[in-house]
Amino acid sequence: MDIVQIIETLGIPVAVAFVLGYGCLYLMKFITGKLMERIDEQAKRHEDILISLINVQKEFTNKLIETQTEMNSKYGSLIEIVRALSGNGLSKNGG
Repeated sequence: MDIVQIIETLGIPVAVAFVLGYGCLYLMKFITGKLMERIDEQAKRHEDILISLINVQKEFTNKLIETQTEMNSKYGSLIEIVRALSGNGLSKNGG
């Protein structure tokens, strides 16, 4: 059938309704198909970025704890050296 015959047989309003229906079906296929794939890809990429940021933060926190532990150890050693060298009766209580 030719498009002109369909319009002559069914009328313009019915033909336009069929065309709009087809357009809606095409749009729904696009939304549920390609667009959802793109959204899933972006969500996966964002998830990977978030995981990377969390891992970097954990590494930074662990490094900070190591650094603080080293500093506390060095500070304690320095206090012991000052006590030993002062010879004026500094107590281990800090006074």
